[in-house]
Amino acid sequence: MPTALVLWACLAVGCEQNALLADDLSAARTAVAERNWPLAERLLERCLREEQSPDKRWEAWQQLLTVVNSANPEARATLDYLEAMLAEYADDDARVKLVLERMGRLNESLRRYERAADAWSAYIGLAGLTPRETVEGYRHLASVQFSQRRFEAGEETLQQCLALPLRDHDKMMCMYDLADQNMARERWQEVADLCQQILDSGPDKELRGLSGYLLGDALEQLGKGAEALKQFELARDEYPNPSVMDNRIAHLRNKLKKQAK
Repeated sequence: MPTALVLWACLAVGCEQNALLADDLSAARTAVAERNWPLAERLLERCLREEQSPDKRWEAWQQLLTVVNSANPEARATLDYLEAMLAEYADDDARVKLVLERMGRLNESLRRYERAADAWSAYIGLAGLTPRETVEGYRHLASVQFSQRRFEAGEETLQQCLALPLRDHDKMMCMYDLADQNMARERWQEVADLCQQILDSGPDKELRGLSGYLLGDALEQLGKGAEALKQFELARDEYPNPSVMDNRIAHLRNKLKKQAK
């Protein structure tokens, strides 16, 4: 039996016969507040062996994750608990969503990309996600796939995001990610088309700056230097790092002057 399932069975039905204190969860809250991690962990594990209330069990799990992360910064120590939580709350989409998101992010940070992809794939299949959550799930899945060098799979994931029945405004970050990946693969015209679509959709200031920079870069690669310079200048004040944009503008101006001679 997998380690996580053994752990879940142990905590859910009880591996010991010790009597439960009157209110382990309250005592654990106090121990957490006092940063007494060993005591808090013992109390929470005992609470999870005996407690039947779903809400109290959920709080105990959350507190236990806090304790484990504080007492042991090694992220792998958290994953066994998250897998146990996933098994326990398999029929509760609202709580599964939170567990899968955390599993996805942790596995990404550990570069365990296959497991991260599994978590994000399950996440985007949940009911009740908001548009923002849906888009973020697709973006994370695509990012993991690109990290695995599964470029076609990553592009397909982003295309699926763009095909969702959501407003263009909600899907703009998927458009940007797709443009960015096309940039890395030197598909200049696709980059230009996607960035123009983003700019036409009324993005926020930061995304307008990022998309303007990519559009300018793509236009320069397409040999349209004057148009590229215009885009860089338009995006300059909205780009997150104006000094980078200033260097790019200065370089392109010098390049165009030399070409004009």
